[in-house]
Amino acid sequence: MKSIICTYFKDNCGAIAVEGALLLPLLLTIGLGGLDASNMLLQNHRLENQLSMASSYLARSDDPAARETAAKNLAVTGTLDGNAVSLIKNWTPSDITISYLKTNNTENADGATDYRGESVIETVQITSNVDYKGFGIISSLMPNSVTLTAQVQERVVGGGL
Repeated sequence: MKSIICTYFKDNCGAIAVEGALLLPLLLTIGLGGLDASNMLLQNHRLENQLSMASSYLARSDDPAARETAAKNLAVTGTLDGNAVSLIKNWTPSDITISYLKTNNTENADGATDYRGESVIETVQITSNVDYKGFGIISSLMPNSVTLTAQVQERVVGGGL
């Protein structure tokens, strides 16, 4: 009986198949997770670039408040009229928030101001959140949904159109 047990433990036929069956799911999960993380970073980069383009458009326009819809369309689709496919899946113009910040340009004791320009500096701020679905690897590992968030600010200079 002892020789049968020793023979069984010394026999390594099929060991590679067993190791492969155990490691293949882990390696696939790690590989696909890396692809999903790369895709998430790409989507976040696109989100930031598109918001930057929209804020630049508003900052250089004569009347930023009147061009908010066009800026949102520009961010989401890359066109002013919005007649194109969204550059990021499930992203709509309603996901974008635009606000304006006013900063007092205070004068120092020597008469110099903090910033060049008028006594009040106006800045456009664009913020957006997008739920990331991806391939499902990252979202299955996270307890809550994954949300991509981006915010861009740019000083309004006007007169650029």
